[in-house]
Amino acid sequence: MRALVFMAGAVAGVTATMAVAGSRVAAARRRECVDALTGVPNRAGLHAAWPHLALAAPVVGVLDLDGFKPVNDTYGHAAGDLVLTTIAARLRTRVAGGLVARLGGDEFALILPGPIRHAYATAVLTAAEVALSIPIGEGIAVTVTASIGLAPCVGGDLAQALASADAAMYRAKTSRSGVVVYDPVADDRTTSAADPRPVVRVRDLPTTATAAPRAAAASLVSSVRV
Repeated sequence: MRALVFMAGAVAGVTATMAVAGSRVAAARRRECVDALTGVPNRAGLHAAWPHLALAAPVVGVLDLDGFKPVNDTYGHAAGDLVLTTIAARLRTRVAGGLVARLGGDEFALILPGPIRHAYATAVLTAAEVALSIPIGEGIAVTVTASIGLAPCVGGDLAQALASADAAMYRAKTSRSGVVVYDPVADDRTTSAADPRPVVRVRDLPTTATAAPRAAAASLVSSVRV
């Protein structure tokens, strides 16, 4: 009898240990999908969440900050980090019903509900909110602005939509237009109609997700979607 009780206790202990280990693994997978600085999804998180987001046929945006480098150069990286976390929080508040992800540096992806005219209006309001001053110290505030490119997602192809939005963002930046919708002629990198552009930064997004980020996708969407 004592042996049976001992075995039951041992089994219960192993089960509890496995449950804790499983919870820690799941938490680690979620952390892999979240940007450590801003708390929004990173590239892996965006890709993991995309199968769920693509169902709504959203508009994809790429936002790049203008004037961010001088903040880093003048006030240091701590001030730059504060700007990024503040901007990320503003984006999450503004992009209702969508998703914000940090692609790297001062570049963010915006997954916006369509149609395109609705996404454009949201992007204009987002750019205005980004431009609000940000206190970084006693008596010191800085201002950055945003260039945003938008592109409809065709056939659920996230990589192509990001590349198109990035091309439009570059046109917004060079023309100081604020928000620009992708134009297949003006933004075609193979023709003389488009401004010359270095290699698009977001085109290296993986085309397939690993099992671990996919397993975390549902949890990620529910925890970071605004």
